[in-house]
Amino acid sequence: MKKHMNHKKTRLWKKMRGWKGIWFHIAGIIAIVWFLIRVVPKPQRAQYPCQQVALSVSLGYIAFWSVLFTGLVIWIRNVKTKFAKTLPTVLTGFIVLFTITGAVFATNFFQADQPSAASWEPIPKQPMGTGVGVSPGRVVWVWNPNATEKNLSGYWWEQQNNDQDVINQMFSIGIQKLTETSTDSDAWDAMFSYFNEVHGNGNLSYQSGEKIAIKMNLNNALGGIGDPYIKEDNDRDASPYVVKALLLQLVNVVGVAQQDIIVFDASRPITNYLYNRIYYQHYPADPLIKEFSQIHYVDSLGGASGREQVIPSMMSMYFSDGVIRTLPTCVADAKYLINIPLLKRHPINMGVTLSGKNLFGSFIEPVSDLHPYHISGLTMGNAAPQVDLFAYEHLGGKTLLYLGDGTFGTKVDHKTIAKFLMYPFNDDWTNSLFFSQDPVALDSVMYDFLLTEGTNPIEGSQNYLHQAAVPPMDVYDPEHDGTYLSTSLGVHEHWDRTVDIFSSERYVGHSENGIDYRTSGKEFVHPGVIFTTPLEKHLYFFGTDKGACPFTLIIGKINVEAQVNGVIGVIQKVEFYRDDRLQYTDTEEPYSWTWNKFSFLRHTIKIIAYYDWENTTSNQITVWKIF
Repeated sequence: MKKHMNHKKTRLWKKMRGWKGIWFHIAGIIAIVWFLIRVVPKPQRAQYPCQQVALSVSLGYIAFWSVLFTGLVIWIRNVKTKFAKTLPTVLTGFIVLFTITGAVFATNFFQADQPSAASWEPIPKQPMGTGVGVSPGRVVWVWNPNATEKNLSGYWWEQQNNDQDVINQMFSIGIQKLTETSTDSDAWDAMFSYFNEVHGNGNLSYQSGEKIAIKMNLNNALGGIGDPYIKEDNDRDASPYVVKALLLQLVNVVGVAQQDIIVFDASRPITNYLYNRIYYQHYPADPLIKEFSQIHYVDSLGGASGREQVIPSMMSMYFSDGVIRTLPTCVADAKYLINIPLLKRHPINMGVTLSGKNLFGSFIEPVSDLHPYHISGLTMGNAAPQVDLFAYEHLGGKTLLYLGDGTFGTKVDHKTIAKFLMYPFNDDWTNSLFFSQDPVALDSVMYDFLLTEGTNPIEGSQNYLHQAAVPPMDVYDPEHDGTYLSTSLGVHEHWDRTVDIFSSERYVGHSENGIDYRTSGKEFVHPGVIFTTPLEKHLYFFGTDKGACPFTLIIGKINVEAQVNGVIGVIQKVEFYRDDRLQYTDTEEPYSWTWNKFSFLRHTIKIIAYYDWENTTSNQITVWKIF
């Protein structure tokens, strides 16, 4: 048993830890001030998870005083004796004192967490469905930590935070591994030839004049006040650098004329920060040099220079719940589609937003009408809209390539980028690209990354993968022609976490009718030590994680916990530092230090792991602590 020498507490702290109720008032006042300072200048910040927490605390605190004083005023106005008028004032004083000393209101408020999803662990290596693609069921994961800067300067999408050359190289590796070829040109020939053979066009590669539509994910580009095109924030939308890597391949390798390429999102605007970084060779730059000026940039509004508004076609898509949607001409007229999903969790009922969800922005009418169907599809066995989209001949049926953009992943919602703690990321951005011609396999692999990281999507968020792998009879007929989907759209499987993440044996493989998993990047692996508590940009209240914040805020005592990843040999010890002063040394897992000393303001906490008798790895985080 560990003997923590740091359990001694000052007398002041011993007294204050019993004053839990006072935090109800302190947290309420801080939340109100913080919400006003952050949200009043930019109302769109009210959508941030941290501001939603602050709003909940603020409203609870305001409601407490409103009820108290409303009752007091009514009493005073309606009673006649002096004693009766004085009595509620005395009672009010006792109630305030009671909340400070007894902690009744505070305890009830801060323990009133929403019920969490039922615990669920997937069964590994139990494939279902049938793999598709030039290499059936193959998914290629390419990782290179040099793709982005670990310590960002400005927004994630700015030029200084992304290495275009590295991302271009990752793209080449991905398509060559996907097709078992040795050149980019051969890789594209293999993909086009497979697509055309499946569609009855013969063994043909790309033919001049054929149009290619690229579906980007711009889910966070609309919202807030003012011109959406000039919106700039750190929300996660399509990466201009991943889109540009694709365009460089299509134009320079495949030979597609720029005017035959459409990049689009039918439900959102293409913001200036994204458009400029695709349109120009480098942006910002002096002088600005056009690179992709002939491409069609099509969005929901067509309200900015170079942007075209989507035009409805005569083609309709019929969802299984009865909703009908109109396809835009930019998709209807294209022969091929490339789907670029992002590695993102979705806040609606703890779902995911991958290839299937990305296609929600492929029709003219609003997406919101599909939300009830989407939520219903999170129940295992129910029909799911993602399957309609995969099965529709003009969407999933036209998709040549699924390109998963995991350069920056999200964990708490669909907008907030976060560093992943799991091996091999070790508290860095995910720096990943995923390639497949099998949408079910691709989403299964990206899903497993999110689930393993601890984003905790519920079991039902994979329901659409089950439905797509083994579709039920007489459910999905997106063309509304009486012919229901009856064949598998791809293979679904969960990986085995006990197998190295770079090993093809993480899944059973194509020979056993599972996912054919290939990887690149193991040469960049190095051991790392990470904070599992506190997490960066989270709020902690007496050790309880209250969710995302703009910075790491700790109120009260907390157990600082560390984990060492990627060490095969012996770990001697982990040291915990506060402001460069050693606080505690732990020699046994789980590695932790209880920070219970009276502290204020900004601090740096650092961890150093010693392994194999001569090596070290370290990490640090800046936090704000109150008491």
